[in-house]
Amino acid sequence: MARPGRRRKIAGHGRPRTSPEQRRPWFRRMLVGAGSVLAAAGAVAGILSLHEARRANDVVLGSDLRVAEHRVTTKSDVRQVWEHVEEGAEVLRADTAAIDLVLTNRGDQPALVTEIEVVVRHVDELRVCQGAGAVGITTEYDIRIPDDLAARSVRHPVLYSLDGKSTERVLLSVGPEGRSTPTAWPTIHTVDVLLKQDSGAVLTVPDLVLVQPWQGEAALAEVVSGTLTQGHWNRQCLAENVRTIEQAVQRSGTRSPELIDLYDRLRAAGAAGPVDGIWVAALDSGPAPESAVQDLRSRLNAQVALHPDGFAYHPGPFSGPEEADRWCHRHGLASDDLCRPRYLTPTAGG
Repeated sequence: MARPGRRRKIAGHGRPRTSPEQRRPWFRRMLVGAGSVLAAAGAVAGILSLHEARRANDVVLGSDLRVAEHRVTTKSDVRQVWEHVEEGAEVLRADTAAIDLVLTNRGDQPALVTEIEVVVRHVDELRVCQGAGAVGITTEYDIRIPDDLAARSVRHPVLYSLDGKSTERVLLSVGPEGRSTPTAWPTIHTVDVLLKQDSGAVLTVPDLVLVQPWQGEAALAEVVSGTLTQGHWNRQCLAENVRTIEQAVQRSGTRSPELIDLYDRLRAAGAAGPVDGIWVAALDSGPAPESAVQDLRSRLNAQVALHPDGFAYHPGPFSGPEEADRWCHRHGLASDDLCRPRYLTPTAGG
């Protein structure tokens, strides 16, 4: 019998009791712990994936405005006011330089453009090489660039909305704010166009080279011919204009077809001195691989050559740009992007 006041020691009860979980081998406990960490990481990843999915869903459900295409072209039927000194004002319609934008909204909600900003990068002034005349012309462009532009930026407030999942073409006429004359030479503007949305997003279309179509009543060749007979200063004036236009032609960017046409007609008329060139029909405004040239030969059933500058052309030769233009129309190539007259010389391909 145990003594009073003393506890009997029972075998196996000298150590603290352990649970079945604690009696597992150490490596099994580690695997369980790692599994818990992985499960937590998976939960976090799931939360992040859900967050990203919600963000993507918000983008889809919102607006997503893009510039699908852009080019420099002309806009017809723009209002002009001719102010004659003796006869008063006369309202006419004319073709002007324009920016052609194809906008697409990939989102579900409408996109709202609240401002169009035109940032002027270069201004190339062409000199008047003959009398200015007694008529002042004011053209009502969609966006007018001030003659004394100091900030090099023009901001035009708008409210343009494009529905979700839709595409639309926008044509903006752009030109100088001041008055011109029938014999004035156009100004060349190189600009960036910024479309600013109410969401704060900005779409930028850079390096657009704009020039107004020739507005003179007389053909450009006649003006050049008449100017060349007026003396040495007038010939120098024409040559300087040709050099200025050539610099704009060589500048990178999207150029107006009117700029190329003006450059070619001036050289063909001898504004830069006597030249020995030919009028051809240029068939592609961008780089044309040899395979594309072969395709054009087969499709048009006509001679097609590849110029060293990378564009395809039908060599003609044509007597002038009008004949080359008629050839384009006869072959179903009425757009300037597909076919247009070019004046090629041994030293300048255009």
